[in-house]
Parts: sequence; structure tokens; C-alpha cells
Amino acid sequence: MRRLWPTVWRGIGRREDGSVAIQLALAATVILGMVALGVEITFVIYKHRQMQAAADAAAFSAAVAKQAGYPADFGLEARAATAEVGYVNGVGGVNVTVNNPPLTGNYTTNTNAVEVVVSQSQTLSLVSLFQNGLFSVGARAVAIPGDSGQFCVLGLDTSASATVRILNNGVVASKTCGVAVNSRSSTALILDNNAAIYGPVSVVGRYSVANNAHLYYQTSPYPKSGASAVSDPYASLTLSASGATSRTQPTGCTTCNLQPGRYSSGLNYTNGGTLNFAAGVYYIDSRLNLSNSVTVNATSGVTIVVNGNYAINIGNNVTLNLAAPTTGATAGVAFASIRTASSSVTQTFSNNAIINLTGAIYFPNQTLLLSNNATINTPVCGQLIARIVQLQNNANLKNVCGGTGAVQMTAGGAVQLVE
Repeated sequence: MRRLWPTVWRGIGRREDGSVAIQLALAATVILGMVALGVEITFVIYKHRQMQAAADAAAFSAAVAKQAGYPADFGLEARAATAEVGYVNGVGGVNVTVNNPPLTGNYTTNTNAVEVVVSQSQTLSLVSLFQNGLFSVGARAVAIPGDSGQFCVLGLDTSASATVRILNNGVVASKTCGVAVNSRSSTALILDNNAAIYGPVSVVGRYSVANNAHLYYQTSPYPKSGASAVSDPYASLTLSASGATSRTQPTGCTTCNLQPGRYSSGLNYTNGGTLNFAAGVYYIDSRLNLSNSVTVNATSGVTIVVNGNYAINIGNNVTLNLAAPTTGATAGVAFASIRTASSSVTQTFSNNAIINLTGAIYFPNQTLLLSNNATINTPVCGQLIARIVQLQNNANLKNVCGGTGAVQMTAGGAVQLVE
């Protein structure tokens, strides 16, 4: 018996079963820690990729909005895009920053470029062993438009010579919105006899400048020939008098109040007076004759439609105060002719007519002519769009069209993500 115990104790001292178990336990702990750290790192990579997609979409959306001019605060579009994928600015530690121009990178001097930075603080238990505090995950993107020109005058014909013609001291005075011509003719745009355009010029074909006429905007890529066509912003507009209330013009009044509807016998006011148009759409079927100092007040959201193949007669010191509807089927369009109207008809504003316009004058299949001291003024947004546009007087147009219902006309260059 005495010999047995020393043998037993010596055996116990030499056993290694317990030490292996301890080593396995320590190794398992390390392995589990590494797996957990790997999961956290994978989560960070996933969040970064998710944020990068959000930043890309936001920068693209903001650049499109900036190019279109609506909404005026294009940062709203950026934050709406990130919110769509779960990154709501100011919620859950999310921060969406929109910079124009970018604060970093290769486009800090490009005033058209939009930078979006999306970030969110994350709590990572194991990563915090190596870095104190919250761990910030973020992504950045920069987008720019193509040709960034904006336009207030658009000639729609795709083949005619002189699709836009400006003569005899006629001036398109805005430096921020110019003239676009969709004709591929070698003389698609003609300027002559002291005519001038102060904004960008974009012509599918070529332009001709003669007799002291000027294209003042010389910032690359404008003036541009061989350009892409500018899209008709109202190509989907449908004008139909079907169902419109039948109306006749008020008579025997110095101040006449008109209601929207269909005027089958037209409107004929030639001896002064004031016409107040209530909000809505006016279909004028057979004639529109306004002259001799008549004043039209149609500023509460009105669209006047030439609903036939006749030529209007507006002149002799007539004043037209026009503001298009901001919403609805005719949003942005203040004065128009039906799309099927005869292309041989010229719609003329002349003889000291003054047009104070918010919105578009839109004659998609006809010629628009301003002559004999007819003048167009726009307080915020005005557009002249026709198959052919002829100006012999001043068009003082502006392109701050956000909230007016009008669709901004741009060069159509595709927005690109560049960083």
C-alpha cells in the first residue's frame, strides 16, 4: 500500500488531459473573437457599400434637379434619395451633407458639380478596443451635368432654315438663359442687323451672324453647333376643348370679367378696356382680336388656347399680363395653339404690344413673331417655344422657373457621376 500512493501521485503529475482542454478553451476564445471581429468588419463593409449607393443616387438626383432648376433647393432631392434607402438626415446618427461646388476632390471649382457625403456613427464592440468612441462609416459622391446651358427660346422645327431668326436690333437679353435650335439646317439660326443673344446658344445645325449681330456668351462649349436637340418640355401636353363650358364674351363693359371655357365665337375687344380672366383654361375657337390699348389680366393661373387655324391679332398698345397655372394639365403654359394647328399660320404680337409673362408661349406647329416694338418681359420665368421663332424686338426673359409650373429647358447633357 505505501508503494502504491507515490505511484498514483506520480501518474497524476504526468497527465496532460487537463492542459489540452485549457489550451482548446483559450484557442476557442481567440477564434470566436476573430470571428466576431470579422463579422463587425464585414458589417462595416456592407454599410459602406450601402451608403455609397445612397450617396451616388443622391448626388445624381441633386445634379439633375440643379440642371432642371427645380426644386430650387436641389439638396432636398439629395436627402430624399438617401431617405428612400433608409438614410434619413438627422435620424439615427445619419448626416447627409450636400456641397455645391464640392469641398474636396477634383471639382472644387466647378459650380455645376454637386457633392453628397453620407455618414452614420456605428457602435462596434471589438473595433472599439482599437479605436475609442463611435466608429463613423461614410461615403461620398460627386455628379456633374453635361452641357449645362439653360434656354428660354426654343425653335422646334428639325429641318427648316431660320428656325430661329432675330433681326433689326432684336435682343434676347438674359445672360443665364439663351437660345436653342433643333433644326439641322446650315442656317438654322440667323442673326442679322444688330441682333444679339446674351445667353448660351445651342444649334443642331449651324448658325449665321451678320451685319453687326453678336453672340455674347462665349463660355465653352457655347456657342455650340452640331449640338444635341433640346427636348420639347411640353411634348406631352394635350389641349382639348371637349367638355369645356360654352361661353360668349361679355359686352358693354369697361372692365369685363371672363370665365374659363370654350368661346366658339372667339374674343374681339378693340376699343380699350380691361379684361380680367379667372383661373382656368380658355379655348378660343374662331378669332382672338385685341387692340387699341386693351389690357388683359390673366395672372391667377390661366392658359389661353388658340383652338383653330386662324391667326391672332394682338397689337396697338395692348398689354398682356399672363401667368400660367402652376399645377394641373396645362401647368407652365400661359398661351398656346393646338398641336394640329396649320403650320402655315404665323401668330404675331406687334405694334407696341407689351407681354408680361410668367410661363411659356407655346406654338408647337406654328410660327411665333414679335415685331414692331412688341416687347416681352418676365419677372421670374418666361419661355418662347414654337416651330419657328422670329424676333425683331426685345425679349427680356428670365429662367427662375421653380414653382411656376414651367419646365426648365436645358441642353440635355446627361448627368454623370465623376467621383
